[in-house]
This record gives sequence, structure tokens and C-alpha cells, in this order.
Amino acid sequence: MIKVSIPYEKSKLDFVVPKMNLCEILEPNRVSLPENEEEEIERAIDNPVGSKKLEKIVKPGDKVIIICEDIARLNPVDRILPLLLNRLNEIGVTDENIKIVMALGSHRPMSSTEMIRKVGENVFKRVKVVNSEFKDKAKLVDLGLAPGGVRVWVDRQVMEGDIRIGVGSIAPHAAAGYTGGGKIVYPGIVGEETVAQFHLRRAFLSQSVLGIVENAVRLEMEKWVDTVGLDFIVNVVITPENKIYKVVTGHYVKAHRIGVKYSQEVYGVRANEKVDIAVVSSFSADQDFWQGTKGIISGELIVRDGGTLILVTPCFEGVGPHKNYPKYIGDDDPDSLLKTATENLMDPKEILSLAVALPVARIRKRLRLVSLISKGINSEEAKEAKFERFNTINEALQEGLSYYGKEAKVSVIPCGGESCPYFGK
Repeated sequence: MIKVSIPYEKSKLDFVVPKMNLCEILEPNRVSLPENEEEEIERAIDNPVGSKKLEKIVKPGDKVIIICEDIARLNPVDRILPLLLNRLNEIGVTDENIKIVMALGSHRPMSSTEMIRKVGENVFKRVKVVNSEFKDKAKLVDLGLAPGGVRVWVDRQVMEGDIRIGVGSIAPHAAAGYTGGGKIVYPGIVGEETVAQFHLRRAFLSQSVLGIVENAVRLEMEKWVDTVGLDFIVNVVITPENKIYKVVTGHYVKAHRIGVKYSQEVYGVRANEKVDIAVVSSFSADQDFWQGTKGIISGELIVRDGGTLILVTPCFEGVGPHKNYPKYIGDDDPDSLLKTATENLMDPKEILSLAVALPVARIRKRLRLVSLISKGINSEEAKEAKFERFNTINEALQEGLSYYGKEAKVSVIPCGGESCPYFGK
């Protein structure tokens, strides 16, 4: 037997796999980190890709909106923001003219305590930090139609700025291929109706776009960004330990593509073969079921048709803000629901839940079984999603091994919320 450990909450869960069955453990790649993180951040700010330097973009007295990733993702913004604020001060922008908007997309609002933890106490005291608005149209601005006929509702606070700077991270993503770049705007600070349209684009695609940067969803989304305007980005690639590997700044497309290459060096994990059973931790997407199912998007890439995926996800906030999400995952005819959604016969919030659930529902139907180990998801919620809930990884693994026989192949993805398995060179 081989003992394997995977992340779970702030600790790890151990389980055992028979030596003859264990195929591979697909961990993120180890990379050489900069000796000094501050110097890496400053270096990137001084050397933007595809844009002018910050001091040529921002003028003294400008009102600057910094759009920042929320708590759903690892991102050491508390180490980035002080340096960025200082640079803006040097240009002639006072702290009073700077506002940080936490880009929620459709996630729940952050508390003041969470904001302090995310941006750092000193930054929280220096400048105003607020959540983005996405539900109340009185707090949104209608910018009309973007390319593709998408109606753009945007947080009014963001549009009140002269300059918009996006601070985010770059990692594989189920709908956009990768996070970062223009994604901080779409779906970061747009209204719920617009967020739903973003995810619907992904729902129409039959194949996974995880780790594919030049995919139809991102390419269309990037055409929408100029409707709002994004003047500069500061994007980081981090390790699973939240250490900075690389920083890129500048144009939201050109700089982003350089950052994607760095992200691939960390999270692109080469697999040798498809297996009968994959054990996948959702780390670092552990907050709720909405986030945790990212592990399924990653893990399914290495599971054969009719295989089993064992998802290990704490979901310490339960199902999350989209209560019907499990129901849509468990629907056996999701494409008929997609037709209903496209005919605008559903509430935007329900369209959003359905659109995000559809890829997971299709994966569930392709596999024999999705097994779930989670403190945060109860038996009824798991049943609604048509997942089979187990108390331990060993129990779920034993069920799979009994079904597939003594020659069953098992692989493990310890960081399924970020990793992107691939085959070949």
C-alpha cells in the first residue's frame, strides 16, 4: 500500500492506494521563486507588456479604480497593493482618489474582516475598499450591447473612475481557459445578467476549455472589455503555497498571454494515461460547491469514459449562493434546459446556475460515478446532484476498486482547483 496525502481545509487527508493500482500523482510543478517578491512586483510594474508605463497612463489627480480579485482565489494582493498605491502616489494620485472594488462576479459579498485579510490592514485604512455590485440594477450602468449582442450592465462605482487597473492572478479556469487579464472585468464587476451570458458561452461548447487560452469564450469576452475600459493589469502567477512566481503588467491581452505561459509552468501537469479512478482535491477552490466542482473539471480530463471521479472538497460554506446549482448538475437532460435559458424564459440567476452546472452535468453523465467526500455538502444535496457521498476517501476508493477489479488504474490530483492535466509534450 502507498500512503497519499491531499489538501483538505487547512490540513491534509491521508488515504492508501495499492501499489499495483497507483498510476501517478499529478502535483503542480516546482519552480524557482524570485529571491525578493517586492523586487519582482516593482520590476513588472516598470516593464509593462503591450502598454505604456503606468506614469504615462495615469495623470495627477485622476480617480483610479483598482479592480481586485475576491476571496474565492489565492492571490497575494496584500503584497501587491501597497507597492501599487505608492507608485500611484508618486504619480500624483492621492489615496483619497483611489478606490478598490472587490470583483465578486456572482460570489457573495465580502465582510470587512475578509477585506482586511485580503488587501492588508494598512491598505484598508489608506483607501476605500468596497464590494462590487451585481444584483441591484439601480447600482449598475447599462452600457448597451457589446460584440455578440451581450447587454453590458456594469458596477456604477467602476465607471466613476478615470482609470481602471485590474489586479488578479493567472491560473487554469473552467470557463475562460485561464483567469486573469480581462476576466477581472467580465465577469468580475458586471451585473448578474451579464455574468450569466458569459457562462452561457461556455455551456454551448461541447469540449473542455480548461487550460486553452485562445478559446471562443475568452476571445469573445476580450472584445467586450473595451466597452468598459481596462487601462492596466497587474497579474501574478503563484504557487499552491501562495508564493509569487512571476508578475506581469500592462495590456489585458498581451501581458496576460505572457502570464499564461508562466502559469502553465506551474499548473500544467503532464499525465501519461487515462485511468479508471481519479481522486481529486478541489484545493484551492474549497469555499463552497460552486467553487469545489472545479475539481471535477480538472479531474475528468484524466478519467476514461465510464470511469469514477472521487471529489474531495470541504465546501465550508456549503452549496454557496446559488442554491439550485446541485439540482442542475443532477439534471439528466441539461441541454433542454439550455434551450429554455437561451429563449430568456428563466430568471438571470437561474440561467447563471444552469450555465455553470451544465459542463459538470455532462461530465457526470459520461462517467459511471462521481463520488463525494465533503463536510459541507449533506446527503440530500449530494443526492440532488446525483453524486454518491462517502465518509472517507478510502471507502470511495474501495468501492471503485471493487467495481473495476484488481487491475484498475488510479491517479491523484492534489490541487484540482488549479491544475490542468494534459497529454503529450
